[in-house]
Amino acid sequence: MEYGWAYIIPVVAIAGGITYAIFNSYFKSKGRIAAAAPDLQAALEANTAASNAILERLDSIESRLGTVEKTLTDIP
Repeated sequence: MEYGWAYIIPVVAIAGGITYAIFNSYFKSKGRIAAAAPDLQAALEANTAASNAILERLDSIESRLGTVEKTLTDIP
């Protein structure tokens, strides 16, 4: 069994090929996501603006409810 190591070469080559294919598809998908990033960034900014507007509205409602609660508490 002097040449037992010769059987390992194809196994290592197959494992390397599979690993290369996995990394290649991973980085290609990252490239597609990066290409769509400007649209995604615009959508995220619009969503952030809408969320901030909702939070401001909720804060104003909360302050008005606090005023109403204080008024109801002050009534004897």
